[in-house]
Amino acid sequence: MLKHVIKGAGATALLAWLLAAFALPGAAAAATTCPATFQVLHDDRIGALSLPAGAYTVRVTNLSCAQASTLFADFLQDYDGDLPRPWRANAQAKSFSNGRSSFSVRLARGPTPPPGPPTPTNPTTCAGTFSVLHNDRIGSVSLPKGAYTIRLLRSGLTCSAASTFFAQFLDQPRGVPAPWTITGSTGDATFQDDMGGFAFSATRTGGRTGGGGRSATRCTVFTVEHNDHIGSLYVPRGRYEIVLPVGSTMSCAAAQRQLVAFLDAEALVRPWVLDAQTGSFSRGAGSSTTFAIDPISGSVR
Repeated sequence: MLKHVIKGAGATALLAWLLAAFALPGAAAAATTCPATFQVLHDDRIGALSLPAGAYTVRVTNLSCAQASTLFADFLQDYDGDLPRPWRANAQAKSFSNGRSSFSVRLARGPTPPPGPPTPTNPTTCAGTFSVLHNDRIGSVSLPKGAYTIRLLRSGLTCSAASTFFAQFLDQPRGVPAPWTITGSTGDATFQDDMGGFAFSATRTGGRTGGGGRSATRCTVFTVEHNDHIGSLYVPRGRYEIVLPVGSTMSCAAAQRQLVAFLDAEALVRPWVLDAQTGSFSRGAGSSTTFAIDPISGSVR
């Protein structure tokens, strides 16, 4: 019996996954090659699957290219190959399957030139500004301290989501995570996710005003239907926000899946550790793979 109901931004994606997972099997769908490549920024691995740095062609079956892009980015965080059920990796075929949907990756032939910035016909300028609190950089782009205007260069992304991505990218000075890419010059950065079809820019205005800044990322609202516990942490029935602390390399979707797994098991699995006083979870002491839960009312104990 499902004990937990998830509400908010992640609910639609989870519902779509559940509908796909339990749908009756029909005629086999042909694999489709995604139009854009997925960039793995450094040599990486997912369990036994070795993934050298480079651009990868992605082929999907019963899955959209945007969904495969998100899943692949999440799986790259699971270097031990312990993927969320029912997903399984096939190292020899370089593929991933949940029994109904699947996708495979192949290192693209030849060098892939860096993408140029999009040229939108109707960019949207977000209200207010985003404050970068000290001189910073993301990859090769320097971002001096100051207020930044955020513009949405493609549809499908909200101003709130773009601000959240910008805050997360500022905590990754070596570069943005795949499938995102960054181009630009000092004080003017453009971020693109060609597989998801997202793009936005951040341009320094020179002022001191603005919101944003480097702060924790608050994800979706998660409802615990019954009084529960995770190891020594008592989690009473109620509504909780999933929070990614500054410096966390987790995505909201990955943190949400991990929380569901902990609640179902009523315990942690190694190498995860718990700080019961703060309601935070980390994949080992000092790890940047970390998240916390913050009760909207009441408290965990």
